[in-house]
Amino acid sequence: MLTKKAQYAFRALTVLAKRQAQEEDATLWTSARDIVDASPMSLKFLEQILVDLKAGGIIKSRRGPAGGHALSGPAEDILLAKVIRLMDGPIAPLSCVSLHFYERCEDCVEEDCGLHRMMVEVRDAQLSVLESRSVVDLIKS
Repeated sequence: MLTKKAQYAFRALTVLAKRQAQEEDATLWTSARDIVDASPMSLKFLEQILVDLKAGGIIKSRRGPAGGHALSGPAEDILLAKVIRLMDGPIAPLSCVSLHFYERCEDCVEEDCGLHRMMVEVRDAQLSVLESRSVVDLIKS
């Protein structure tokens, strides 16, 4: 299940992607207030999310009266899986099947564990969607 943090990150990225699509030749900087006006959410919470998105290289920011936030690259290059991992951590339902956050279970023999095998299938099904879809897919009608 996606946290509110991830949901709000996707809402903010959707606003930025729509703005990017409107302005092809130059970066259109968007303030946090403009993002909230376009997609209502807590401004304070959004500001924390924008810091994380910037640290993850997904957006860039500029200070000043003409500043704001913009996608760091084309919306089609920002995979949904990357955003989820940045906001929420592992996508896998169990840490023993995670590709990026693997941790072995204490009392389990993975080779004999039916739950492990099943959760590998669940992980792969989720990743087949999340690693083939991008932010641009969120703005397509």
